[in-house]
Amino acid sequence: MLIAEANVETERSSRYLVQLCRHLDHKANSHPDVQARTTWRDDYGIADFGWGRCICRADPGALKVRVEALDEEKLARVKGVVTERLMGFGRRDQLTVTWASPQHGGSAPAQTATDTTTGERASHD
Repeated sequence: MLIAEANVETERSSRYLVQLCRHLDHKANSHPDVQARTTWRDDYGIADFGWGRCICRADPGALKVRVEALDEEKLARVKGVVTERLMGFGRRDQLTVTWASPQHGGSAPAQTATDTTTGERASHD
């Protein structure tokens, strides 16, 4: 299993977590390329795409996002989906999403974008 993590600094981590999970849950009904089974609450969410997943945790001051997939292509795909959504939602707050690989002590950047969010499998309760 390949893993990437992002720590998105924001005072509104719960808001972004819920917004991301709701969006992915809605997309599952309208976009077959982004079908995700989602579950969430205000402080934790998981989105399972089948080919990868995103786990999010809302902490004070940051949204922690972890993505997992079986190969590099799928990992890049789930990071792209999550990054694109978070950047769109957080444009006003100028969120930054910087991916790192935990296998390298969390210091090796894998992808950077302007917006933040973390995720794993998310769905609403």
